[in-house]
Amino acid sequence: MCRLSAVLLHPAAILLFLVHTAHLTHGSPTGQYFLSTPHNTTVTAGHHARLACSVGNLAGTCQWTRDGMPLGRGRNLAGFSRYLLGGDREHVCDLTIEPVLPLDEGEYRCQVSGGDGVPAIASPPAALSVNSEPGQPYIVQAREEDMVEVKEGEEVELECQSQGGRPPAEIQWWDGEGRRIVSDVTEHVKRMEDRKTFKTVSTLKFTPDQPMRIKCSAHNDQFADTKQSDVMEVVFKEKMGMGTKTLKEEESFEVKCEDNEPSENLGYKWFINENEILSESKNILKIEHFVKAHDKSVIKCVVEDDQGNTQVMKIVQLQLVTQDKEDKTKITESRKKKGKDTGVKKTVFTCVAEEETSAEPNYIWISGKLKKTVEALDDSDKKFKCKVVEGGYDKIKKMGNKMQGISKTLRKFRKKLNKMVKSYGD
Repeated sequence: MCRLSAVLLHPAAILLFLVHTAHLTHGSPTGQYFLSTPHNTTVTAGHHARLACSVGNLAGTCQWTRDGMPLGRGRNLAGFSRYLLGGDREHVCDLTIEPVLPLDEGEYRCQVSGGDGVPAIASPPAALSVNSEPGQPYIVQAREEDMVEVKEGEEVELECQSQGGRPPAEIQWWDGEGRRIVSDVTEHVKRMEDRKTFKTVSTLKFTPDQPMRIKCSAHNDQFADTKQSDVMEVVFKEKMGMGTKTLKEEESFEVKCEDNEPSENLGYKWFINENEILSESKNILKIEHFVKAHDKSVIKCVVEDDQGNTQVMKIVQLQLVTQDKEDKTKITESRKKKGKDTGVKKTVFTCVAEEETSAEPNYIWISGKLKKTVEALDDSDKKFKCKVVEGGYDKIKKMGNKMQGISKTLRKFRKKLNKMVKSYGD
């Protein structure tokens, strides 16, 4: 005896059964349907990607979209030379991308058009993610010159960049000995214009205590290789030597900042004892009537370009010349042999002293050599006492100029006399 039992079905189950059987004839699908659909995929830039899509009972035409934008129809997609649609079999609608670039990243969907009463179908969306190797890192300050000059104690700021990485690159700094530099390093990451990849910017600030070599490196977790920048050298500028200018009281003088012709795009700043002389902005500084109060004062000239960069061009210390102060420059003085009232002929010759002073000289020139003595000998071994003639150098110089004038006058007179004699003889 057979007993029938009632089975109650949930309304949702009945609806699902009806949708499924709508495409079945005697247990087989009657409309087009997906045999395979794309799934989320991550690939490396430069490789190839294949997004799966195959359709049973294919009645329409396959088409792919990226981020909602149709990519076109046909096997070779116009405008997408690296994209290829379909496979060896008619029902295969796979999308192949080779090589994959960061701009290919997006959300893809496989669609099949309908027709003749057959509805269109679309697959669930699938994300294509593209990992990119970080770009070659470089130090921004080294793009024009691979060396930077700094003063001792000056802080240095360097910037390293790496572009095109996904995930973003991590930048590290290294010294010439291969030691990592970790102090005072800041790093910023931002998306590039393609919105797919990233640019990493790392800034290093430090105060070198010796010349050194520096480089930076870039890597991310998806790529084992580490890329390194070119090496940049940090060297110290040569210290500006201090010149000396000796002056007498009430003497006027000028100091030139640059010996060459001044550039139009440079500004000049003058300082005396580190206090800026606000009224002076030219290449030449003129000072009238030097006074004793400025003895040992230091004058400094700084040039500034239109970018605000400055450089010390000249440092001069002012020194007052006094009667008891040694003068390092050699000057020529007239020395006279002390004569007697007995009619002995006085002989005048030239000594060279180390200073201009009224005191007795400590050194004189004899036979081309500087000797520590105040007596000179002539060819007959006669001794001559060297005495100081105040202002002797200027006097000799004036005498020399006058002698040149006299000599020139004599030459002209001789020439005229010769003409007269010749004319008389004719």
